[in-house]
Amino acid sequence: MLSHIAANLQELDVFSNAADTPVEAQPHILNWANVLDPDLPERISSVKEIQRDYLARKPNYTERERNNRSLGERGEQFVLDFERFRLEQAGRPDLAQDVKWVSKEKGDGAGFDIQSFTVESEEELFIEVKTTNCGKYQPFYITDNELAYSLQWNQQYCLYRVYDFKNEARLFRLQGAVEQYVHLQAKNYKASFN
Repeated sequence: MLSHIAANLQELDVFSNAADTPVEAQPHILNWANVLDPDLPERISSVKEIQRDYLARKPNYTERERNNRSLGERGEQFVLDFERFRLEQAGRPDLAQDVKWVSKEKGDGAGFDIQSFTVESEEELFIEVKTTNCGKYQPFYITDNELAYSLQWNQQYCLYRVYDFKNEARLFRLQGAVEQYVHLQAKNYKASFN
């Protein structure tokens, strides 16, 4: 199955249009004990370059942006609640009450969304949240700022990938520098004259 995905990446475009679908108020699952998926996606060793199709489209970018923001915010709330549950289950309600939603309280650009803690050392844990209504292998976008933060703070950084959000929301965690888990492909370029 993974080799089929790698050989037919253009089929994933169907799923990328899922961003045009509004998000429900809450995911269906609220049993926090079943949310964490311990099995990370397998990194496919070679990815076939997709052939460009240059098809004209008329996407509603405003609607897509609104739906993406809504999905992202709901995913961050989901992870915030999960982190509080995780810390309380570990016998650390004191740490659970100190978990912060940085992107909402202070704004974007910090390099992460949620500030939590490790149970053992009480060290800060910087969490970036990426949410999709699609499955575990759905590609995601990461900014150069988020990527740089994952490299600089790799001992305390974790990307939480929330997937299948509108059905039975699950998540997996990528601890440390993101580039060790995924293939990165530039999609936007800054063009300057200097």
